[in-house]
Amino acid sequence: MWQSKPVLLLLLLAVTTAATSGKPLLTKITKGAASTALYTAPLSAGRPLVLDLSAPAITTPCSGQTTTVTLSANSTDGSNPLSPVSFAATATCAAAPSGAVGVAGLARSSASFPAQVASTQKVANSFALCLPSDGRTGFSGNGVGAAIFGGGPFFLAPPADRPSITTLLSDGVPLRQPFAGNPGYFVTATNGIAIDGTRVTVSGSGALVVGLSTTIPYAQLRSDVYRPFITAFDRAMGSSAKVAAVKPFELCYDSSKLAPTRFGYLVPNVDVMLEGGTNWTVVGGNSMAQVNSGTACFAFVRSGGSTGGATPALVIGGFQMENKLVVLDNGKKTLSFTQNLPGMGFSCSNFNFTRAG
Repeated sequence: MWQSKPVLLLLLLAVTTAATSGKPLLTKITKGAASTALYTAPLSAGRPLVLDLSAPAITTPCSGQTTTVTLSANSTDGSNPLSPVSFAATATCAAAPSGAVGVAGLARSSASFPAQVASTQKVANSFALCLPSDGRTGFSGNGVGAAIFGGGPFFLAPPADRPSITTLLSDGVPLRQPFAGNPGYFVTATNGIAIDGTRVTVSGSGALVVGLSTTIPYAQLRSDVYRPFITAFDRAMGSSAKVAAVKPFELCYDSSKLAPTRFGYLVPNVDVMLEGGTNWTVVGGNSMAQVNSGTACFAFVRSGGSTGGATPALVIGGFQMENKLVVLDNGKKTLSFTQNLPGMGFSCSNFNFTRAG
């Protein structure tokens, strides 16, 4: 009988491990029409939920305060979908955005989609977004990217022998506490913003608060930051290719006069100089929006916010996040990201969604 004890112990260990660890979940990300440019994931029986970094909960049209919904994705090893996974989640009742059946709130809240995935699937409260380009930036793209919830590696294909692009992530930048009541994601630009390597002088500013948003299409700057920033980029670009402005942008250029590169158009880089010495670098593919066949505009707009401490100095929009892998780790309270992926031969549209096995 003594021989059964090791067997029993192994069984107990197996049950315990299964109860405390699972596999991350994978979903496609689709970029919507230019009029909204929202990013959605087919999480509700294949129907789209808007991905919102600032929303604290899952929402869906319903009666009452909350309801239970069934959401679905695929387990993954970071390279392929493995098997379908469905789970019950708590949702708040609210109207759905146009073109979607609800919202997958990704903010720092126990009711958010990442937190509920972590709880139900026994995985880390961390997620990776690889927002797709729709091909209008000069980068290759088909409007389909990928997200992985729960940690783990993240591979883009082809070829099969490429390393996980998580090896290209920056060091973790500390997340600030929720800013001005907003449960989204904020970091600190301790050294401000630079254009073409030269720091933009902002009157009376110290470290700048920087937010991330998947629901605003282009980066927004507070009014006291916007003017010196735009002036600095205008000076760095010169006037040889400048053309009439196209709303909502102030600076637009004849794109036939802009040199194409694997990073997008060859224009001055924007560096958001974050705490710890890590720069969020915006190259031409993430700074120049192709508004028509012959015109590309500098895709930063004025937020209209006050100059007080209640408004972030800069909110990085979806366009500026495209074709970067962005990892938000709620357990470690850090933001990590890669630099521009097409410049390194990758694209967020290259995830292999062919089911393994």
